[in-house]
Amino acid sequence: MLLVLGVALLALVSVAYLLGYRARSRPPAATPVDSSSSSPLGFAFASAGLVGVSSYSSSITWTTSEPSTGLLQWGPVGVEPVLWETVRRLDTRHVVRLQGLAPSTTYHATILASSIERKTARTDLSFTTSPSPSQAQGRVRRGVLLVNGEQFFPLLSWQQCPDQWQASLNAGINLFAVGSPCASPSSTLPVLKGRALVAAADAAQPMSEPGLLGQFYPDEADARGLTGTSLPALPAGIRFLTLTAHFASVAAPLPDGPGMYAGLVAAADVVGFDLYPLQELCRRDLLPADFDAQQQLERLAPSKPTFQWIEVRGMRCGSSPGVSITPATIRAETWLALAAGAHGIAFFPPDWDQNAAPTIRGIADRIRQLEPALLQSAQPVHVEAAAPGVRAAARVYHDAIYVIAVNAGTKGTHVQLTLPGLRNRTLLVLGESKTLSAHRDALTDWLAPLAVRIYVAPPSN
Repeated sequence: MLLVLGVALLALVSVAYLLGYRARSRPPAATPVDSSSSSPLGFAFASAGLVGVSSYSSSITWTTSEPSTGLLQWGPVGVEPVLWETVRRLDTRHVVRLQGLAPSTTYHATILASSIERKTARTDLSFTTSPSPSQAQGRVRRGVLLVNGEQFFPLLSWQQCPDQWQASLNAGINLFAVGSPCASPSSTLPVLKGRALVAAADAAQPMSEPGLLGQFYPDEADARGLTGTSLPALPAGIRFLTLTAHFASVAAPLPDGPGMYAGLVAAADVVGFDLYPLQELCRRDLLPADFDAQQQLERLAPSKPTFQWIEVRGMRCGSSPGVSITPATIRAETWLALAAGAHGIAFFPPDWDQNAAPTIRGIADRIRQLEPALLQSAQPVHVEAAAPGVRAAARVYHDAIYVIAVNAGTKGTHVQLTLPGLRNRTLLVLGESKTLSAHRDALTDWLAPLAVRIYVAPPSN
């Protein structure tokens, strides 16, 4: 009996020893930040989180078990993330500030960390920005409108009545220019508090209501014969100015000549214009002028945010062949302005066509997907096409390249777009399940009439 018990005890001790040895030989398990974290060879995220979330920005902070660099890819939830931030400094703790965000919007970010030994770990997180601020202090820096010190991309409506506000909010409008005949800033502010910003648009009654971002000078001040010295005094806040297109080569000069514009622009903080080639000029062939005139405004107001009013329903020319307003024309005109450098977009007239709201919503979503990149300076793109109506320009943001091309002509065409630095990079085509490869700085594609293409080349390393 004692012999049997001794043999059994020896067996148990042997099994326990072997199990203990195997446990000590197994690599220690990582403690992930979340279910998507990975930790090959012990390299891992120790933490990842958010600090300083506001209406228009947020900071992401993370730590790793070893000194590392990082690549952050991010964007609004529901669309492909096409914004990147690269951290090249080796450290165990990093903080990245994301700017150009939209209020009350959920974003998703992926962080890929790389150690000096080329080990990698990944984690994902999401966050939601704060609502629009109830108190808005505006200023301008390097051609960008700042609200409470943060980058802001305005999407404007003009003197809409209260029964239109919710539809405009749903479409993505974030700045309401409000005045007579059916609403005042003082009555609008409490209703739109936390949902959008407000600017006064009735120059006959200058207002300095708490919470106003600013005020518009008299509409189309140049056509009224006003100058920089005869503009009315406005209260403190951002001073918005809308010009006609007579400053541009597409239009004949006004009686006071082009010299009047320097003073008008100098008096304003944010400058826009209206052209309306389809529904004021009744000229389909002038659609490319949205781009050309916007570029000329950029040169006229080199350090100021600029914007353009986009026609969103029939006005003077109705549904005449070739000039009727459609979702395709709204998109084309908007992206012509954006490609040329606009840092804001406005939609006119106040009572949109019923088909315009979902189109504007789609434009707003795409702008939010690209916003920090769109707030960079426009880079020239050389265009070779069989049709003269193609316009294109680019942005560079953290080594990613964004090329915007619009065929404003009436015929489809093959187009070659050349941008120094594009090299042989592969580009995503937003909204389409395809990629294109550049060759020696040149990208080739086919553009149908009114087609808008946005090509994105991720960072090269």
